Amino acid sequence: MEEEKILFLLERISDNIGNLNEAITDLKSEVYTVKEEMTNLKSEVYTVKEEMTNLKSEIHTTKEEIRKLGTKIDNEVTDKIRALFDDRQIVHEKIDEINEKIDRVQIDVNNMVIKTLYHDNKILELGQKLSNR
Repeated sequence: MEEEKILFLLERISDNIGNLNEAITDLKSEVYTVKEEMTNLKSEVYTVKEEMTNLKSEIHTTKEEIRKLGTKIDNEVTDKIRALFDDRQIVHEKIDEINEKIDRVQIDVNNMVIKTLYHDNKILELGQKLSNR
């Protein structure tokens, strides 16, 4: 009877060891899978780091280009706009001068028309006086 109990216990221990070996094999497989996933994850993190470095570099380059563009706008475009405004001002002043000269010429022409009419009337009057004599 004792031998049967010992055999029974030995069989159970053997079964437990078999189950334990199976669990260890499964655990080893899972550890291997986790290692593979960690390797893939490390690779992905490295790729993300490289992409971030490239992105930072592109942002830095873009900032420099924007700064240069701002400087160019400040130095060149603003000066050109100011020059155009000054030229426009000069053109308006010249147009005003021309308008004043045209007004004076118009006044002179009007005076000449009045004088011509006056002289025409005087000539007509003289002509009538001469023909009446």
